[in-house]
Amino acid sequence: MSRVIVVGAGSAGRSVARLLNHAGCEVVVNDVREWEEFTSEEREYLEVLEREGVEVVLGGHDPGLFEAADAVFVSPAIPEGAEGRRLAERVPERITVRDVAEVLGSLFPVPAVGVTGTNGKTTTTWAIAHLLEACGYDVWRCSSLDRHLVIEALVEGVVTGEVEGCDVAVVELPHGTIRLASGIRLDVGVLTNVAPEHLDEFGGSFERYVRRKLTIVGMSETVVAGYDCRELRERLEGAVWYSVRSGEADYFGRRVDGRLVVEGPGCRVEAGFRLLGYYVENCTGAVAACLEFGADPEGVEEGLETFEGVPGRMELVGEFAGRVAYLDAAHNPEGLRASLPPFRELAEERGGRLLVSVDNPDTVTERDKREFGRIVGEFADFVAASGFNETLERLDMDAAREVVRGAEESGCEGVAVRSVEEAAREVARRSREGDVLLHVGPGVVNAYERVRRAFLRGLSGVLGG
Repeated sequence: MSRVIVVGAGSAGRSVARLLNHAGCEVVVNDVREWEEFTSEEREYLEVLEREGVEVVLGGHDPGLFEAADAVFVSPAIPEGAEGRRLAERVPERITVRDVAEVLGSLFPVPAVGVTGTNGKTTTTWAIAHLLEACGYDVWRCSSLDRHLVIEALVEGVVTGEVEGCDVAVVELPHGTIRLASGIRLDVGVLTNVAPEHLDEFGGSFERYVRRKLTIVGMSETVVAGYDCRELRERLEGAVWYSVRSGEADYFGRRVDGRLVVEGPGCRVEAGFRLLGYYVENCTGAVAACLEFGADPEGVEEGLETFEGVPGRMELVGEFAGRVAYLDAAHNPEGLRASLPPFRELAEERGGRLLVSVDNPDTVTERDKREFGRIVGEFADFVAASGFNETLERLDMDAAREVVRGAEESGCEGVAVRSVEEAAREVARRSREGDVLLHVGPGVVNAYERVRRAFLRGLSGVLGG
């Protein structure tokens, strides 16, 4: 049995350690951080590794661990020049990301549909899964809403056998996951769009980020792509295109009198459709993906009729004394500009205003907080910004103040607070009957249940209900 040391106990390192342990290696995962420096979710996963037989060594790098190892995997997140990288040079064999991807692909037991892109991944993933279920398929769905570190969910599905026996897996592939998952063969790969995001992880290079997303092309027998994204039109050949703006695409979708109509090669899908905003585009892509997979058009229509959307994506979470409250996961410029206009329109239809609470736009990725605030401020009448980073579970009041500064530059009043619950209270206190109360931010993705509860606690504490 090979003894493998995995350097780095972040999401990639934890996932690789668990996968290699499942594949029969003796695995040690090693990190310079102490136990207390990991989030509660990360600690839970480390405990799973230990229960399954992985040795977890924290608090520094012991040269003896490396001298006793047959092979080493160094997490891509480990900085160049770090001690762990230097010690890894003493180990005879290096396990690469590609090696791990091939192991995962060899163990993945069912046909698959994969979804990547900058915006719309989760919504499209859920829509495809729902439509295929309506067609009679037994579907295993894996998305960032099911577990925000998708690579860990993918590995868990393989290790526990959860994915076995299903007819098809529908898998969201964020930029951090797609490298390690690139060995999975996809019957259909969906690329929604690309826009500047997470560039701090790519040395500031949008080109490198796009290349990462285009990994899905090599994984897929058929690529379904968003025609309305100019970057994709300029870079892709041979894709099956979907659009809500151009009839030149292979699949053209539009919402007409409460129905979604999608016209494709030799077919037309039409069904009652209650959802608004970006759901029209994402469900058009989902229809295209399902039909390219070989699904029955009548089953797809049935699925559209019953699809109620995705938790945390334009989600109505309650009504409070004549106000309506929503959650949405938008947290980058393109996502905000797609999400906020329908809420502004709804507020105007109700004769009210749009009051928005936000969580810290940063995750493990740092974002332009002032730009975030500017965009929200274009559409909102008031913004309350929480400084708490819901992903890293850390308070950063400077981030909240930057969001407020941006909102004020757009002519919108704002206030910086410490938590989502406080932000919700500020929004509720300033509201009146007819208003739309909205929470947006990456916490809706990475800490959905916690953020949802905090938002509702804050509102109900002021408004009752």
